[in-house]
Amino acid sequence: MYQRIALFIAVPMLLLTNCNTTKNSQPPRTPPMVILKLDDLWFEDGLVHPGWVQVVDFLNSLEIKGTIGIVGNSLEEGDSAYFNWIKERHAEGYEIWHHGFCHCRHKEEDIEIREYRGEDLAAQTTSLLKTQQLAEEKLGITLRSFGAPYNSTDEHTASALAEIPDLKVWMYKETDCSTDKFLLPRIAEVNIEYPVHQPDFEQFKAGYEHFNNEPVLVIQGHPRSWVEEESRFDEFKRIILFLVEEEVTFVTPYGYYLRE
Repeated sequence: MYQRIALFIAVPMLLLTNCNTTKNSQPPRTPPMVILKLDDLWFEDGLVHPGWVQVVDFLNSLEIKGTIGIVGNSLEEGDSAYFNWIKERHAEGYEIWHHGFCHCRHKEEDIEIREYRGEDLAAQTTSLLKTQQLAEEKLGITLRSFGAPYNSTDEHTASALAEIPDLKVWMYKETDCSTDKFLLPRIAEVNIEYPVHQPDFEQFKAGYEHFNNEPVLVIQGHPRSWVEEESRFDEFKRIILFLVEEEVTFVTPYGYYLRE
């Protein structure tokens, strides 16, 4: 009899334990992939800007590969040392991506015209092709990803990009026009800089914790601006070290495209 009572007690307890375990257990969260969209590589005063050098040295120390948005006209002005620095980064796994030809803007009757917003189709196509061709000629690199200067684009940008099949990825597309490119959108709340040029760890962390269920986060920064004040680079490093602790996977735009 005592054995029978013990059995009746044990079975419900076992079922209760199993139910609670099933109810409370959740699959572990998979950290997002992160793309470091780093903008504005120019040939400046015969050298690579020290902001870029310190960022690359830091990322390499952690075996993290970022991306480098190159402005195409720098390939008309640069020398062999500049070209070799870019080639070395490419060989290390950094993606060199298309960041326009001139990164320029001007006003016409009080309307600001930017390289890929407000210029006609012919001008935008020419700009895209120049940078694409110079990268092939000077670096031996086929650019695969595009991000517009100022992230400003219009309907002509979509048409111009359609003429360049080698460009597969479009980061931060601003226009509603359809495209056959692989899109990597911007989530404004998750970025390196708040405002532009000023990294801010606390604001980044708040945005990251709200959007860390996204499959990929494309976060933008401007390394040339982080040498003016040491605190700016320190904030960038805090962001990267936090992401390392989060065990995110750092990928490049084209690398992510190839995964899909």
